[in-house]
Amino acid sequence: MSLSHIFSLLFSFLLLSISHAQYTEVINSNRPSRSMGAFSVGKNVYQWEQGISFRHGEFDAFYDASFIGVGSLMQLRAGLFKEQLEVLGTMDYQVDKLSYQNASGNVNINRNAIRNLSLGIKYLVYDPFIKTEKYKPNLYSYHANNRVRWRDLLPAVSIFAGAQFSAGGIYPFQENFHPLYALNYRPITEPTVSVSGMLILQQHLKPGLVLVHNIGMRYITATISQKQLIGTLTYSSRSKLSFYGEYQVDDSVLYSDLTLSAGAAYLLTNDLQLDLALSQSMKTSPKLLTTGIGVSYRLDKHNKWAEEPQNKEVLKQERKKQREDKKKGNSAKNADKRTKKGLRKLNKKQKRIERKLNKIR
Repeated sequence: MSLSHIFSLLFSFLLLSISHAQYTEVINSNRPSRSMGAFSVGKNVYQWEQGISFRHGEFDAFYDASFIGVGSLMQLRAGLFKEQLEVLGTMDYQVDKLSYQNASGNVNINRNAIRNLSLGIKYLVYDPFIKTEKYKPNLYSYHANNRVRWRDLLPAVSIFAGAQFSAGGIYPFQENFHPLYALNYRPITEPTVSVSGMLILQQHLKPGLVLVHNIGMRYITATISQKQLIGTLTYSSRSKLSFYGEYQVDDSVLYSDLTLSAGAAYLLTNDLQLDLALSQSMKTSPKLLTTGIGVSYRLDKHNKWAEEPQNKEVLKQERKKQREDKKKGNSAKNADKRTKKGLRKLNKKQKRIERKLNKIR
């Protein structure tokens, strides 16, 4: 069974699941890895993730080609409508110089364009942590708290669906050596819009140790589709440092390779993270190297009260109490007005009686 068939079956099955997302007190960033975590950023949370990287590629067997340049990868994430739902927008901008040999000698091409432009939606369909009492620490057993339990192997599951947009044709299908293919094959043309889909699995093996897998396809509706598998293992220490190792398998007509990556991130504040990473492809057709730094920042509107999650029922009760207090206040004011009015009438009547008595005397 092919990867696309497996993805389709799992996608259809998991749509039947229902769950609730986990809002985290600290920023939940996809950086510096290339995979996406299963959990959303949280409702009313807006997040910016930016990376700057040095990129170098060599393709000796193909016109002795190479490129060198700088890339800027930005991702905007927003939690909208529901805790489980997240909207993601990605833009990768690359400035580089492509060089290769042909019959007339060396050819150099300076490029400056968007390499990747996409928009998608991620939805959490299963959360194994919904029953939090199962994950409370055992006060009587160190071993019980540090061993791997079978329920820890149950992954949180999300599905992602999105659209890839063509951005000028300089890097169709994100291909770095595109001009060379036109010399031997028919021109490669990316459609204006194509569809992407992904299954996301996230396992919390031990405290601080997380394993994420992304299984999906890009450019599904295009003539050239790409299958992709990404596995990321992350370890977070108590000193606000986290480390990750990652493998990525790409498979398409244009490009098939295994890429290994490693990096680290440091949490400056609950809403700000810095990171650095290095990745290297295993094949030489082409050989790709990327290294860079990044930053992630979130604007957290998830909480209405400081350090206390917003509760709609509590908010409703507060508003009801305010209306009742206002109503009671208005009633008291009206009663006071009626009392004063009655006293004025009584006073006037008393004065009239006194005037009559004075006339009789």
